[in-house]
Amino acid sequence: MFIRTGLICLAALFLFAQPLTAQTITADSDTTETEPGAEQPEMAALVQAYRNGDFVTARAGLAQLAPEGTPNAKYRYGRILYEGLGGPQDLPGAVFWLQQAVDDNHVEAATLLAQLYRDGKGVEADMSKYVSLLQRAATRGDRSAQYLLGIAYQTGDGVAQDDGAAFSWFLAAAERQHPQAELALSRAYARGQGTAPDPQKALDHMQAAASNGLPEAQFLLALNLDSQGPAAADDALIWFRRAAENGVPAALRILGTRYLTGNGVDKNIDEALRLLTRAADLGDAGAMSNLGYIFASGDGVEQDDATAFEWYARSARSGLPRGMLALALFYEKGRGTDINIQLAEKYYRAALAGGVPQAAVQLGRLALAGALEGRIDDQDRAAWIAAAAKDGDEAARAWLEEKSEVGIGAARIELAGLLLDDEATQARAAELLSKAAANGDQTAQFRLAELYAAGTGVAVDPVLAYQWYNIAAATGMERAAEMREVIAQLMTPEQIAQAQSLSRAFFDDAVGGTTAPKADE
Repeated sequence: MFIRTGLICLAALFLFAQPLTAQTITADSDTTETEPGAEQPEMAALVQAYRNGDFVTARAGLAQLAPEGTPNAKYRYGRILYEGLGGPQDLPGAVFWLQQAVDDNHVEAATLLAQLYRDGKGVEADMSKYVSLLQRAATRGDRSAQYLLGIAYQTGDGVAQDDGAAFSWFLAAAERQHPQAELALSRAYARGQGTAPDPQKALDHMQAAASNGLPEAQFLLALNLDSQGPAAADDALIWFRRAAENGVPAALRILGTRYLTGNGVDKNIDEALRLLTRAADLGDAGAMSNLGYIFASGDGVEQDDATAFEWYARSARSGLPRGMLALALFYEKGRGTDINIQLAEKYYRAALAGGVPQAAVQLGRLALAGALEGRIDDQDRAAWIAAAAKDGDEAARAWLEEKSEVGIGAARIELAGLLLDDEATQARAAELLSKAAANGDQTAQFRLAELYAAGTGVAVDPVLAYQWYNIAAATGMERAAEMREVIAQLMTPEQIAQAQSLSRAFFDDAVGGTTAPKADE
């Protein structure tokens, strides 16, 4: 009930995916060759110390080499000050030494200094300076600068937005095997941004990014392959594994859920728990909910409501609507915690707002039991009880019938909605809506107009449709005003005049000459 892998196809993925955000990219400095000259052995030793994690030695040595050293020494010293390794972070010092290296035409220093100007770290933020430094490094072949410049053109940060220029810079960086640039190209080809749409090239560049170790690309490639059906299932599983090993929370959740259900793999509860727990620890709310399911159901483990409650609570606090539904059920029934109807109502409402329709059914049943007295209005009560009735609850249906008979407008509207599902009861639905509409209910007026426009439960009558759209529009319903104009296109001037006359008569007949509802019959 609470398990969902959330897989999506390539087309939908790229249609709604957001642009890659500008991020701090560690410069490719560890591949920079040491420079010729007397200091080469010294610099090589410091680079090795850095790689070995001996940052204190590296920082102290670079502090001595930078003042009289090569551009590479200045760059490396600025970088270690920026990173705060081997001593406290020193952003102004980092800016100073990186600028010194840039003045000596050090390419990677320009890329890193650009990001400090973008983020306002150690220097006042300056997007024009950011772009200028990126252009300086990108034109000399720095792949990180090329990628970041592509992002700038894609988003219009510091430059005029230009998809074509963004595509060109992504392409330049991808030719140097920059993983994020490969993924950016994949999205560009999928969306047709800066180039003609080309699904195969989109897939090829996604594959390249994944093969170059980019976890996000590995996960997206797994989703894409998984959407292709059984023929690609084995390859999809491989890429899910790789993304999971690289710590992608959603990949861990999907893989863990498959071990839980035996979907494409042998069922293995221990592995499911390991993967789902890791995903949950990384903040994946779906994994938290699935762990709740495992302990609530006792599927392969000892059933434990207290542990299930804690996982559902974590998923709900993380904003997962289905976790909120489960947590509400636990509060209602007192599973793993004390019974607390107020908290149950709170989380049912939150789940319903998050798009979980079953929450309305549960709220309807609580309302029928009298558990929500004094905390809900008739409209909410009727809507929730109608949801329970639609779910097959006969007591809920009887409540709607009873309240409709005594003139509760909200009950009439909800009951009418149920009756409209059956052609044999549509005429009665129209009768209920007519009573509620005559009593001033705006929703009933709009729905009644729809019935007269379509001939549902009543004969088609554009005059009456116009009348009720007009009345609903007069009390502020914009949709009613729009539909009134639509139906007017199908009417003669005489019909429109007749409908307007009926509208005036309705308002004249209202209590006090206003749109206040009349006493119900």
